[in-house]
Amino acid sequence: MGGCTVCTKFLLATVNIITIMLGIALASAGIVILVKGHVYFPEVPQYSTSFHTPCAIIIVIGFLMLFFGIFGAYSTFSGRAGWLNCFFFFVFSLALLEIAAVVALLVKREYVSKYILSNFEEWFNNMNNENATELQMLGVSTIQLTLECCGATEVDPSQCRRGTCFQTTEFGEEEIDGTQYWTLWNRNNRVPASCCGSKAKPTSAAYYCDRYEDPNIKKMPCYPSLVTWLEYSIWGLVGALGGLIVLNFCVMFGAKWLKNKDRDDDSYLYTRYNNHDTSSSFTEKTRDTADTGFNSTWL
Repeated sequence: MGGCTVCTKFLLATVNIITIMLGIALASAGIVILVKGHVYFPEVPQYSTSFHTPCAIIIVIGFLMLFFGIFGAYSTFSGRAGWLNCFFFFVFSLALLEIAAVVALLVKREYVSKYILSNFEEWFNNMNNENATELQMLGVSTIQLTLECCGATEVDPSQCRRGTCFQTTEFGEEEIDGTQYWTLWNRNNRVPASCCGSKAKPTSAAYYCDRYEDPNIKKMPCYPSLVTWLEYSIWGLVGALGGLIVLNFCVMFGAKWLKNKDRDDDSYLYTRYNNHDTSSSFTEKTRDTADTGFNSTWL
């Protein structure tokens, strides 16, 4: 039994310590980006408020994870039935939310993908019409830099291969030029600098590049890459949530097992006391605590 207790406490302690570390990391990242976001994302001006809402969400999630980790660690090492019960139901509620999220993602997978794509298209469209917000401009630049693409021309992913998209015409296959998406930017052949791999600020002259003369220009449209990326991301999220659900049930089992073992040990001590056990291992201190039905040595 002692070995099982050590293993169970080790599992719960490991999960709680990782949760605490992740909570501290998230909260710290949110605070750092809130204060110095313009340093890490040069596309956004120094005194922009675009980061305030997302950073606030990250900070809140970080502190919630920190609270959960500390609460779980205290419940684990105290061994008190009441605390372990609270921890069990807290994890159980979290597992139910994760199961609901997995079911929703599987049932509404196409809807979620289309909804996110429509938001991305809105960002590109607003930027093409030069009325995008700073956060939307950052989103478009990040997409084009990460996926090494340009524009949001709607293309079926099956028409693309090896980083190039083609359309069939009467003259055969022709390459689809993603830079042509930026119709309202077509002053002196300009396209956003992120199409050429640059992270220039929107207010700088280097925020544009030449669609024909820049050697680093990317002509692959972003739409097919976004479709593929979203598909893999949704399945990856389902897998991650599935892993968390399994982990949560392991934590729930461990908390329940520790609670039941603590209760059985207290019942055992109380029975020995009532049976007038006078063995040397049953000390006077243990006899006194047995009267209360609670063994202080578990603290």
